[in-house]
Amino acid sequence: MNLPDNIHLPFFAYGIFKPGQLCFPRIQEFVSEYKDGYVKGYLKERDGIPLLIREGSSKIKGYLIHFHSGKEDEAYKRIVEIEPDEVYRWDKIQVDEKIQANVLLGKRDNRGASDLEHIEEWDGQSDPLFTSALEEVEDILKNHSNFSWDYRNLFRLQMAYMLLWTAIERYAGLKYHLGKRVTDKVYKIADEKSFADALKKYVKKNRGIYSTVDLEQYTLNPANPQKSIKYYYQVRSNLVHRGKSVVIDFDIIHSSLEELLAIFKDVLQDAFEEEGLKK
Repeated sequence: MNLPDNIHLPFFAYGIFKPGQLCFPRIQEFVSEYKDGYVKGYLKERDGIPLLIREGSSKIKGYLIHFHSGKEDEAYKRIVEIEPDEVYRWDKIQVDEKIQANVLLGKRDNRGASDLEHIEEWDGQSDPLFTSALEEVEDILKNHSNFSWDYRNLFRLQMAYMLLWTAIERYAGLKYHLGKRVTDKVYKIADEKSFADALKKYVKKNRGIYSTVDLEQYTLNPANPQKSIKYYYQVRSNLVHRGKSVVIDFDIIHSSLEELLAIFKDVLQDAFEEEGLKK
């Protein structure tokens, strides 16, 4: 995706680049100031990502972000690094009906996007995968943690683990890039300090598993975030493969689900905490 035509204009953020949202840290070092404002239009959403549509009279709330002089090029490059070209296109828009700014408008909004009726301000933290889904995972852990040769408990843990990974992949997609390289962006979570800290907090000992495809070993190590996130992802990949001991499967999934849920909740909380700048 190219940069906007005029990089010296401020940027109007209404979604993932707003202060307090997942992508704001990407541009924060280049921001000189920001203030809240609105534009006319309406919102749609596709795969958890908000799309601003010009045609509408609602006042969509967001932030007018100004970049430091001489840093505009770097700031806009940080924005396009998330590969938004299949989702957004650059345009100009009037903020508060008087200030011209660059904005990412929704692209091909008639394909798989749903209207966000009566919503004037989008907040990624309220995504159902970050709220209701995690509550459901917690409920399953609470009520189905005893195997007792009840296969339904094993299946529920498997379903909960897959649901948790759906939430994690949503998080990685919103924060790192909107493209299709799922494992690449998931593994980036291991570089976050909050992940490393939570890993040490909730995981007390090493353990290992083998891939059911090529027998490669994966190790959970609280001192090694990269190896650990690959371990948790491999558990996800092994879930429905035949030939494993049922009791061992249950113990692995239960431990992994309990740990990873706690870790992800810490990561999520840290990611949505607004840092640094004040309006």
